[in-house]
Amino acid sequence: MIALPRTRRLRLLREEPRARTAAFVLVVGVLTGVAMLLFPPAVVSYNVGVVADRSVKAPRSVSFVSESLTQAERERAVVAVPQQYKRDPSVAVAETGRLAATVATIDRLRADASLGRDQKIVALTRISETAITGPLAVELVDIGAEWEPLARDLEKALGSIYSQGIRAEQLEQAKADLPKALPAAWTDRQRRIASALIGPHLKANELLDPAMTVAAQAAARSAVSPVQVQVMAGEVVVREGSVVTPQDVEKLRKLGLASTGIDWTGALGLFGWALLIAGVLSLFIERYAEEAWADDRRLVLVGLSLLALTAVGRALVPAHSLAIYYVPFAAIAMMLTILVGGRSALATQIAGALHVGIMSGQVELLAYALVPALLGMAAVRQATTAREFVAGAFNVAGGNLGVIAAFILVGRSTDVLGLLQLGGGAVTSGLLSGLVAFGCVVLLGHLFRITTVFELRELADPNHPLLRQLLLRTPGTYHHSLLVANLAERAAEVIGADPLLARVGAYYHDIGKMRNPLAFIENQTGRNPHDELDPLVSAQIVSAHIRDGLALAERYKLPERIREMIPAHHGTALVKYFYQIARERGQVVDEAQFRHPGPRPRTKEAGIVMLADGVEASVRSLSEKTPDTIRAMVDKIVDERLGDGQLDECDLTLRDIHRITDAFGELLLGVYHERIPYPEDRIARIDPVDRPPASSQG
Repeated sequence: MIALPRTRRLRLLREEPRARTAAFVLVVGVLTGVAMLLFPPAVVSYNVGVVADRSVKAPRSVSFVSESLTQAERERAVVAVPQQYKRDPSVAVAETGRLAATVATIDRLRADASLGRDQKIVALTRISETAITGPLAVELVDIGAEWEPLARDLEKALGSIYSQGIRAEQLEQAKADLPKALPAAWTDRQRRIASALIGPHLKANELLDPAMTVAAQAAARSAVSPVQVQVMAGEVVVREGSVVTPQDVEKLRKLGLASTGIDWTGALGLFGWALLIAGVLSLFIERYAEEAWADDRRLVLVGLSLLALTAVGRALVPAHSLAIYYVPFAAIAMMLTILVGGRSALATQIAGALHVGIMSGQVELLAYALVPALLGMAAVRQATTAREFVAGAFNVAGGNLGVIAAFILVGRSTDVLGLLQLGGGAVTSGLLSGLVAFGCVVLLGHLFRITTVFELRELADPNHPLLRQLLLRTPGTYHHSLLVANLAERAAEVIGADPLLARVGAYYHDIGKMRNPLAFIENQTGRNPHDELDPLVSAQIVSAHIRDGLALAERYKLPERIREMIPAHHGTALVKYFYQIARERGQVVDEAQFRHPGPRPRTKEAGIVMLADGVEASVRSLSEKTPDTIRAMVDKIVDERLGDGQLDECDLTLRDIHRITDAFGELLLGVYHERIPYPEDRIARIDPVDRPPASSQG
């Protein structure tokens, strides 16, 4: 395997989307995953049955479903469910049938005239269906008229007993209580005979049904409502010297105060979650925030911001302490909105809020970390002064209070002290968010060399040393730069680019001309030094203002986004005037020697400045400035830049170009509008007192 040089590896990492995505996911995912596992969730290590060596108070109010209490209630409900039996009707049918056969046999033998008394007694004792003893047989033969009503109701009496159900464990008792179950109208003899005849036919007709028992127990278990437990802030969860119960441990765990040992499965889950969120974040930024994805420094800032949200959240989540409500979560989103962009800020804040939510297991904290941040972002989206950050701070404070109020109403909390503490945390978090965001914008903007709106406003100040020098040393170039700035700002506005960046870039794009002011026509008042120079030398002198401008920009520490516009406003365009002169003189010319060093514009704002610079200089050179000539010159310059490929590396679309051209035309027509022609003799006769003001001249 051939090893690539380090510089080439880095270049491939930047240019290859998959490699860039993989690097981001790996680095950010691993770091945030480590942050999620860095702080152990345990505060105390009490187990069930141990004696507490110190008291533990609840740092916050929490309401939860107690699994231990719910399980205990369910177990009690299961125990209370009796065994379930299923009645077998075939038992009663069979035994009633056998009793009926016995009664029929007894009737037949009693009525048989061929048999004597003793023979009937013997015959009765031989009936197989019922073990009729000798004494019983004697009573059956001698009972006389009492037999017929007895025989008629025996089956009915047996059926009545079976209808009440007989279980196996109840059989003996049922036989013992048989006389009591017989009709009260019967005589003692009838009861005695009936008991002797029915008893052998009593059997268990209710059998244990395991399936029905299990179903009944399951129904009883499911009927138990979950036991809700409310723990108030400041409540003593475990008292020193007491024996720790399962309920105590459960409360500690729900409050994040109990040690449960190393949960490797949970740790793996959190780590996987961190990688997943990093992957989704990278995909979003790549697709919808290209300005951040293409800039290593902005991408690093996004990763660090997510890491900060995760680490701070993890540090305070274990105990779910009140301190987490004082954390200025929204500051990250507000800062990223300014330094990186709104889309990247939104995606990063959502990712961080999700981390806080999954670590805490509470939707409340997720909402607290996300919703107010959105309000803060909206306030500072176009911030140019500290005033917007103050407004953002109040927005965040209001959002914090709104989230807390919503969840208080849902949970119906009545802990006044706890509510006051949460409210104080919400307001403090909001105010800190504005302050921290402003500080981070200034500090991190400088540290990561990201041009902020505040830097641009300072650079736009006419009293800036470089602009003062430009005015004093090259007044023509200064005036040209102002016009270019106006054109660039307007063009940036109509296509949705950064107007302030375009304006400031235009202010400084020609600062290199201060090195040799008279080499440029706008600063000449008489002799043109190029008349005496070789065209190639003149072209090199003109191109040198790029190098000189970069040197000045470096000396005065201009932001990178401003510095890059100095060479980009010409790109690699041809120094056309001197190139044509050289050709007219018959010189053998190399076109490459007459081109500016570049690079070509890589941003919309740099492309706009290039077009504005060329258009302004060309229109100013027109001898006749009419709407038609101005529009024609604007179109000519734009077409030349497009045809020369100068805009190939910036993301200006054809629609953007069309809008820019229209904006240039409208603004230049306003600058070079027609004036009222005054005859010379009429002007000469007008007294200064009577002369109309300049504004009336159109």
